[in-house]
Amino acid sequence: AELFGQMESFASYAFNKSHAAAYAVIAYQTAYLKKYYPKEFLAGVLNNRIDKIDEVAKYIVYMKEKNIKVLPPDVNLSKAYFSVQGEGLRIGLCALRGVGVGAMENVMHERDKNGPFKDFSDFLMRCTKYLNKRMVEALIFGGAFDGFGQRRSQYAAVYEELMRRIAGIEKQKGSAQMSLFGDIIEEEAPKVEYPNLPEWETSDLLSKEKSVLGVYVSGHPFAAYAHNFGDCNFHTGLLSDFEEDEETGDRIYHQVKAGDAVTMGGIISAIKKHNTKGGGIMAFITVEDLYGSVECLAFSRLYEKIKGALKHDAVVRISGKIDLPAEKLPVILLDSLTEFKTEESKEERPQTAAAGGETLWVDARTLPEEDFSELLDMLDGYPGETTAKILHGGKRFEAGVRLSRALIAELRTFLPESCIKVV
Repeated sequence: AELFGQMESFASYAFNKSHAAAYAVIAYQTAYLKKYYPKEFLAGVLNNRIDKIDEVAKYIVYMKEKNIKVLPPDVNLSKAYFSVQGEGLRIGLCALRGVGVGAMENVMHERDKNGPFKDFSDFLMRCTKYLNKRMVEALIFGGAFDGFGQRRSQYAAVYEELMRRIAGIEKQKGSAQMSLFGDIIEEEAPKVEYPNLPEWETSDLLSKEKSVLGVYVSGHPFAAYAHNFGDCNFHTGLLSDFEEDEETGDRIYHQVKAGDAVTMGGIISAIKKHNTKGGGIMAFITVEDLYGSVECLAFSRLYEKIKGALKHDAVVRISGKIDLPAEKLPVILLDSLTEFKTEESKEERPQTAAAGGETLWVDARTLPEEDFSELLDMLDGYPGETTAKILHGGKRFEAGVRLSRALIAELRTFLPESCIKVV
């Protein structure tokens, strides 16, 4: 009773009534909006996190689970931030990694003032002054120019030369000098001859897309393999069928129950290792399929058996028992994990896993200090055993990274391909 009395006295000022009343009002308002205006509510949540790509990615996955359409970025249809369009949410241009909020707001102002962009060349002619090459590349990777009708590989092949030509035109205008033919200075966007290139391989295209959006929007790399897992009894879509207990708030799942033995196929998207008290290693492995993702737990004994198969982007078959802990997301306690390989996938993956002795060289000497700091932060998201050597500011930096297509695609948002070598 004495202890309870102390707690009661403390509660009278630790969290006072005015705080409680204010939080209650906000809780009711947000609950109402989420229930009756879910798209508008999510747009607000996303725009509040626009510069945190990992959180944006998490909410986009949530939208897919709730069957809210995720509309890709588009330089003529997107706004600077997420916006409700029809039955879905259109990804805002500011959500792309590395494009810069100020730059995209300038692009929106240009479009509002002078009308929609006619084509890729017209966009660059009107907006190059706000953008650098890395920003344009990020827009290409994210599919923001797809509405103009060319392939992303074609835009990637011409944008640098086109930006150079436009910069020359702007310089000529600024100099106000008349050459022998100087009474004719180009006012319209240069015409572009696109090379007849095939589109990037699906896995490469999606990897580039995810590097700037944080998620796959126009497809999923597992789609090419899904038909090989028809015998599995589980996919992550089954976890979307639940209701919350009104008393406890716990989720009640309709199609799965705790302890069910499950098998599924998917792609490894994240690996987190933890040291155990007994001196071993356990791993939390995120596996994605076409419907979403689920976290899988490999205890020490199993980890030692499967660690060779734990690679980012690896296609795997897993089996285990599903755990449905209260107030937490479901987890699969793994019994087995094996990498799925076909002859085609063996040919496609020569650069995704590091062979012994390989080194990733990154020439970042031309990067501004702010961009270089962002590049280092990005590399921290790919911890692994491959040595990365980075040149910048007359110094050499080293890091241990996990070599993958996704990592290379992200590096290309900072630097041209010639500055990235695996030897």
